[in-house]
Order: sequence, then structure tokens, then C-alpha cells
Amino acid sequence: MSRLLTLAMGLALSVSAFAQDLSIQGFNNRFTLVKNEQGVVTTIKLKKAITRFTIKPFIEQLKADLKLEQKNFMNLTDSQVEAEIDDMLYGMGLDPYSKANGNQEAQKIKESLLNIPNINVNNTFTEVLAPKDFWKEFETKLNEAFQFVDPTILANLEDPRFFYKRQVTYKVVVWALEQAKKHFANVPALNIASFVIVRVHDMMMEQRHFHHNMLLHYFESIPETKLGMTKEEVDRTVSSIYEYRIDMLDIFSSNAAARDWLNFGFQRFYQQVRAGNARINTWQGPMTNVNFEDITKLNYAFVNVTEAGAKKIYHLHHTAHQFSSKPALAYDYSNPNRVKRNRALLNLAGVALGFIQIPGWLKGNVEAFINSFYVQQVRTEGALVGFFESTGDQGMINRIYAQRANFYIVQ
Repeated sequence: MSRLLTLAMGLALSVSAFAQDLSIQGFNNRFTLVKNEQGVVTTIKLKKAITRFTIKPFIEQLKADLKLEQKNFMNLTDSQVEAEIDDMLYGMGLDPYSKANGNQEAQKIKESLLNIPNINVNNTFTEVLAPKDFWKEFETKLNEAFQFVDPTILANLEDPRFFYKRQVTYKVVVWALEQAKKHFANVPALNIASFVIVRVHDMMMEQRHFHHNMLLHYFESIPETKLGMTKEEVDRTVSSIYEYRIDMLDIFSSNAAARDWLNFGFQRFYQQVRAGNARINTWQGPMTNVNFEDITKLNYAFVNVTEAGAKKIYHLHHTAHQFSSKPALAYDYSNPNRVKRNRALLNLAGVALGFIQIPGWLKGNVEAFINSFYVQQVRTEGALVGFFESTGDQGMINRIYAQRANFYIVQ
């Protein structure tokens, strides 16, 4: 039995998965175990992944989303539009009329959304797409950079510095942002171009994060022999997953991974599981800041709860946003489109932010604030898809994918 599974069984408060006959069909359908001549797993690859991209479909999608929201707003009065935005913000624990932490950013989110009907979408996006040579060069450079680390490779069990090479892609983004300033004189067009450059890069990288968390679910919940692996192969895979998470400038952690490759990932996963269990204990204690009942742990990253009579799934390791101490909502059974709709509006707010007057420093703060609502959450929800795959719930698999806010993550 792998150390992750032993850990989960030893520390779990109520892991419902252990009471079920879990399926490995999803694991086998998604992942390829690449073995050497001795039959030892050396790498794990995705069977389906986006390996190359073109920029135009993403830009066209942003354009279509803005037009659709304009159409939606046209069917409402100004007060109804404002009420919907306020409801969304209040539902996320924000008050657009307050001056407390996060609420200045919330006010700018609201202002950017309210301005959507005033955006000349066709003219702006025609201007964004105009420098075709620039976009072609960006596509070429970024696609070449992605090939330094094969996008289908999720884990390299032999090289503790394998993912260090990913820094090449960041250099392309820096280059593109500088070049964009030379190609776009109109500020809204420059803002849209900059948003696209950063977001496309991040979304391409997210498909690996997403599936890493899916792997961790399987390793935690299913014996390694059933997955066709040994204990040591699982340990090395987990170390590779956590090596990918090391910041490019964090030489100390990179050296630590190289020194103790067999234990590096397990130790970090152990810390994560303990932190999640501690959070559950807090929720069940007298000092809790939530009103949860019937808490059932799904895996290392998620819990089912009943809140105000409604069944919901919450994150164990992410808060609602950077200024919140409350957990992030992953799914609301009583309002299935809630998370999807909030993420769609926040993504549009990030785009629409480029059309309002805002100081550069505040714009950066608002963008970081928007990202704190869903970027890390989406990446971790790979573990939630893994849970529903292994329990055979195709309907919930589809619903979690529908709210992923990233079409580069292939279902």
C-alpha cells in the first residue's frame, strides 16, 4: 500500500471513497505509464492534451463573451444589472459600498462590469487582431517554448529538476508584453492584448496543474498495485508533481528535491493533508467562522457539507479570495450554475477592466484579486474530477468541467 493511501486512511476524518469500490477506468483512460526496458515507470503522460495553440480562437471567444453579456444586459434595466452584480459580490463576501480590505477592488470589478454595454467590441477586437505578424511570432515562440517540456508529460520520475526548463515560456511572455506596447497605441487594445498574452500562457500551463491534482486523488484513494505501479514509483511521481510547483527562483527547494527525491513530494503532501484535517477540526469547533453540518471528506482537497440546508462542496486548501478566511466554494448543488456564472463574470471583469480609467498599480491589484477567486481553485478541481471519475458520477464530471474557465483543459 502506497504511503499516500496509508496516510489518507490514517488521518482521514471521513473519506467516503474508502467505503466504495473505486473505478480506475478514468485513470487508465487519461494516463499512460511509460516504462523502461526493466519495466520501471519513468514518466507519466496525458493521453489527451493541448500541445499547440493558436491565439485567434481565444480572442474570438473573449469577443463573443463580451457581446453575449452586452445582449444579456440589454434585457435588464440599469438597476437590475447593478443588482445582479451586487448579488454576485455579496455572495462572495464582498461589499462594493464598503472601504474594507478587498472592497476597493470589488468596486472596480463592479465598475468594469457596468461599463460592458459601452464597449465598442467590434472595433476594439479588430484593432487587437490587426498586427497579424506579431501574433504569429508570439504563437511560434510560445509553441516552441512549450516543446522544451513536452505538454503531455505530467511527471518525470528520474529527474528532480525536470520542470525547471519551464522558465523558457515565461521569457516569451515577457518578450510579448514588451512587443505589444510597440504595436498597440490605443490603451484598451493594448490592455486586451496583454490580457490575452498572459492568460493564454497561464491556461496552457494549467492543464498540467489540473491533472497533477487528479493524480494525487488516485494515489491517495486507490492501491498503487491496482494502478499498475509500485510504492516507489508513486513516491517519485508525487515528488515530480511538487517539483513542478517550485518557484523558478527557489533554489533552496529545488536542491531539497534533488537531495531527497524519494521523500520530497510525500512530505509536502503529508503537510497538505494535515492542514486540511486541521481546517475541518476548526470548522467543527466552537471558534468556527462557518456554519457547516454533515462534513464529509471526499479526498485531500475537498469536503461535502450541508450549509443552511443546502448541499455544497468546498475547497480545503483555498479561501474564497485573497482577503477572505472562508473556504472557496467548489460546487453548489442547490444552484449548479453559481460557481460557473461567478467565474464567467470575473473573467469578463478582467477583460473589461482594460476599458475603464484606473491607475496602473490599482489595476494590478484588481487583476490579482480576480485571479485569487478561481485560478488556483480550478487547478485543484482536477482532484474533484478524479473523485467523481473514480465513483462513476459522469453528471458531476461534466458539471465540474463546465465551470473550469479554461478550454485548454481537455475533458
